Amino acid sequence: MEQDRPEPVRRCWKTEPSLTEVLILVCVCYLIYAGLIGLLDNYALQVKTFGDNKPYVAIATAIRHWDFSSLHAWQLWGLPYAMVAFSFLTHTSILTALLVISIACSFLAVALSDRLWGGWVAALFALTSREWIERSLLGGAEPLFLALVFGSFLAARRQRWLLASLLAALSTIVRPMGIFALAGIGLVLLFRKRFKTLAVASVVAALIGGLYVAPVRAYQGSSLANVHAYGQADGSGGMPVTLPFLALVRRSAVGAVGGEKDVLSGKATQLNLARTALWIGIVIFGVFAMFVSPQFRDFALDHKVETVFSTLYTVLLFTYNSPWARTAFPRYAIPVIPFLILAFERWIPKDRRLLWAFGLASTLLSAFSTVGVTNSIEIIRKAL
Repeated sequence: MEQDRPEPVRRCWKTEPSLTEVLILVCVCYLIYAGLIGLLDNYALQVKTFGDNKPYVAIATAIRHWDFSSLHAWQLWGLPYAMVAFSFLTHTSILTALLVISIACSFLAVALSDRLWGGWVAALFALTSREWIERSLLGGAEPLFLALVFGSFLAARRQRWLLASLLAALSTIVRPMGIFALAGIGLVLLFRKRFKTLAVASVVAALIGGLYVAPVRAYQGSSLANVHAYGQADGSGGMPVTLPFLALVRRSAVGAVGGEKDVLSGKATQLNLARTALWIGIVIFGVFAMFVSPQFRDFALDHKVETVFSTLYTVLLFTYNSPWARTAFPRYAIPVIPFLILAFERWIPKDRRLLWAFGLASTLLSAFSTVGVTNSIEIIRKAL
């Protein structure tokens, strides 16, 4: 009998983590990440120079002063509008607003993912991707984008279609791929013959689009100024999609045959090259797992808005006509991570001890990778 007593203890670690535990885990890991960045580097400088933070600050500054004469940034204005609003209400700097919004929306997105897909998915989503952790704690558009998209999914599940449309429409002015959530809502309403609701939802989306486009057209000369500038910046030349996998392989082929420098390897270490290849492989195998998993097929039939979004987004990952299709693949893959986890769920060990161990290990590796593994080792070596 004594030998049977530990069994309930072992079983308790198999139960799904609660939202409270997920948030505690994420908070602990985020604090470790921020602490390591502060120890290994200058955290404030990392925030200032990370990713697209400088252009977002420039756009927000232009919006706050309503002076666009010297603005050349091509990023969408959704996040800068939020930064300006937060900065105005709290009397904080634009950069501080960016960081606070990123952190708060990251936790909100994790909480929403728990409501949508459960604790296992929420915890793994929050801690699997270095790019997500970086944009949560150093600043970026993804946390706000996914908070809006996940909120739209939850509203759609509750049949609150106008709220779902509003949130999805707002997500499109943060990241253009929010249009896929709108497409999912529109198709579901169309197939259910909810024509009146579809018409009102379309008006809501059009109103958001019109309010966004009006100042862009007035001060940058074209309603599609962001689109044209993005097409020039990403190398797509106005052709955002191409044949599947073409943009993922053609750059390396040019480098191998013609001796031209590979776009991907130009600023990447071998470790980052391996990570990118790994993420591409994970998404490919994830798509295969979605087709062979009966559980995922049932999920897809029950939640069609999410299915449309994830399908269209995954197709874009492999047809995006830009060198960024590979160089930024792990970042672009962030929105489909919850669906990959659902596809792989039956093969993922369900043990909260392993979950904590994975989260802590992923956090440490993410911090070292952000600073640079070689730089981190050298800093630690000198400290010792």
